[in-house]
Amino acid sequence: MKQDRYRYHLTPGGPGLTRTVLAELPEEVRRDEQASLLLMGCRQGENALALAEVFPGRIIGIEEDSEPIFYGKMAVSERGLASRVSLQFMSPVSTNFRAGQFRIIILEGMLSGYTPGRVLREALRLLDDRGFLLLSDSCWLADDVPTYVRDVWESPDHKILTPPQLRQLLEERGMEILHFEDRSRVLDSFYRQFEDTVRDIAHGGFEGMKHRKSLIKHYKHEIDVYRKHGGDRYMGYFSMVARKSSGEAGQAF
Repeated sequence: MKQDRYRYHLTPGGPGLTRTVLAELPEEVRRDEQASLLLMGCRQGENALALAEVFPGRIIGIEEDSEPIFYGKMAVSERGLASRVSLQFMSPVSTNFRAGQFRIIILEGMLSGYTPGRVLREALRLLDDRGFLLLSDSCWLADDVPTYVRDVWESPDHKILTPPQLRQLLEERGMEILHFEDRSRVLDSFYRQFEDTVRDIAHGGFEGMKHRKSLIKHYKHEIDVYRKHGGDRYMGYFSMVARKSSGEAGQAF
């Protein structure tokens, strides 16, 4: 789904990947009209709207940035989906939802954007005992990553993990991993879509909303490192489907 409001995807793979990962759940779960789905990292709402096309239950998206939420709310209203899709300004590490409220929780870019343990602690608190946790996020493809590449994605507070480290992180928290897939191929098209936009903004000034103004800062260097300086050998992307292991739902962090 590529709507007029969404000139580019803000997550690698965009809504297509989000729907693909959801499709890995049992049909009775993804077709359950009574189920609730939480999308942590909803950005401007594009992926939440895409999920509404294939998931009949209640969808709540959260993002810790008020401007994308405002933008997404307008899109939800235009589509006539306000009764089923709600986008809310909220931190993924401290929500006001009740424990066990959601059957499905999707984390998009949350492990690389926040301290992984804090995000998982909150997500697992909100997930019911029969629920499924879906993740899509950045990962390193090797243990030894050059500093000039590592600095593109990491900060002192936000560390990127390798696939084995990601598996260990979830298993230590009582999760059973049902499916893990390397999705690194989506990064090339993700960065490619921004090249003309970044160039236009650089030449034409910073008109528009704040997220447009910050585009160069966030993506120009990443594009160059990934596509021109060998970053694609180290920068990866993955998807994962997991659920609470039997008897492990109450495991402490």
